[in-house]
Amino acid sequence: MKIITQTKITTTDFLAIFLYQKTGASSLKKQFGKILSDSLIKEILTRLKRNDFQGELGESLQIFVDRNPAKKIFLIGLGDGKKESFAKKAAGTAIKIAKKSKFREISFVLPSSRGEKADFENFAKKIIIGALGGNYEFKIGNTEKQTFVEKITLISAEKLNEEKISRDLALAEAINTTRELVNLPPNILTTTEMVDRAKKLAKKYRKISLTVFDRKKLEKLGMGGILAVGQGSDSEPFMVILEYWGDKKSREKTALVGKGVCFDAGGYNLKPTKHIETMKMDMAGAGTVLGIMEYLAKTNFAGNVIGVVGLVENMINGRAYRPDDIIKMYSGQTCHITNTDAEGRLVLADCLSYVTEKYQPTKVLDFATLTGACIAALGYEITGIMGNNKNLLQKIKNSAKKSEEPVWELPITDLFREKIKEELADLQNWTAGVSAGSSMAGAFLENFVRETSWCHFDIAGTAWTKTGYEYCPKGGTGVMVETVCGFLED
Repeated sequence: MKIITQTKITTTDFLAIFLYQKTGASSLKKQFGKILSDSLIKEILTRLKRNDFQGELGESLQIFVDRNPAKKIFLIGLGDGKKESFAKKAAGTAIKIAKKSKFREISFVLPSSRGEKADFENFAKKIIIGALGGNYEFKIGNTEKQTFVEKITLISAEKLNEEKISRDLALAEAINTTRELVNLPPNILTTTEMVDRAKKLAKKYRKISLTVFDRKKLEKLGMGGILAVGQGSDSEPFMVILEYWGDKKSREKTALVGKGVCFDAGGYNLKPTKHIETMKMDMAGAGTVLGIMEYLAKTNFAGNVIGVVGLVENMINGRAYRPDDIIKMYSGQTCHITNTDAEGRLVLADCLSYVTEKYQPTKVLDFATLTGACIAALGYEITGIMGNNKNLLQKIKNSAKKSEEPVWELPITDLFREKIKEELADLQNWTAGVSAGSSMAGAFLENFVRETSWCHFDIAGTAWTKTGYEYCPKGGTGVMVETVCGFLED
């Protein structure tokens, strides 16, 4: 999509004018007097006085004036500007109205800032993310019926920073990249296809270098976790490393690690009906890493980031790993398999061990659709986080708040650390009777990050939406891409 900025309205197919609740005559002229014609302002005031339009969040109303500057003009409500994701929701609403009329080039009129310049720039960023989210569709077959907006003109009395807009567009596109990966069916997005997608990313952006470890290399390195989970599938296991060096003089290095279970049948602890159907999304952690890496490369991020994803399928055949197996991880630790559906932590563990040993990052973030327990605790709207560094966790929380992607810190206590130990091996991958599954998984992963500052994101509930919303159709959400990109830039 192309986004341009203007300070005046030009002829367009579709014009969306964004209004806050309780916009009166004086505030209307103050915010839009330099942009809208007298006839437009008069018509808006008439509609407000008649209570035809209240400006409530997501509310829309088509209006008509003489010498119409657009084929269709809509008022779009922003609410009071305080509700979570209000700008994203309003932009998603507007773009869906435009798409129904099959318009490809549209214009948004933004109200003047009600606070600091930074607040207005952040508002414009949310409008862009909401617009591209509302514009995104996933479909295989009958794609000729799809209509996409190809160009948006942002019109504002305040001049917008073109470079900032370009970065915001790149961020919105990266979120959609992650959504697309999560939405692809498992017969298309196999482990091999995921490797090919990573290769295309590295080929497109020269600042990214790529290393792929196949089964033979994984065996040589002793990646027992990845190999065990993947040994029951005809799809080959891989570990993919994406290196981005934006400042080779700096000692600061961030590692991003993603769980890439391209389909999770649960192994011999088979997932039941109503749970197995969406298990193509169990690679959302890996998709998150690829989306973030795309954004960093596209915007020439001035930092160093290593992305690592472990790619497997957790399936059943005569070679599949079993409950009661004991495996040896890359770290040298042994693990008793007590549940083959607690597989993601095994994949992450080898990736975490490798990246912390090989690259010695200053901080490591991992992403995984890891536990149903996180959904039970926090639902489908809040991402669970945990880690070993309070300062790092607080920075993540700050970025998540700014990005409107709610997170909640879950504990890792000595009780949980003791409960993952056992007599037959150094660790067990699942412990019966504890119930605190998210924290238990965190306690397991903690063993593989050494002393590195670490944050784990459990996106089991938030990486997928069953119903969709204004700026995201049902399916993959691209959650945490915005939060982490903001965190890295800050």
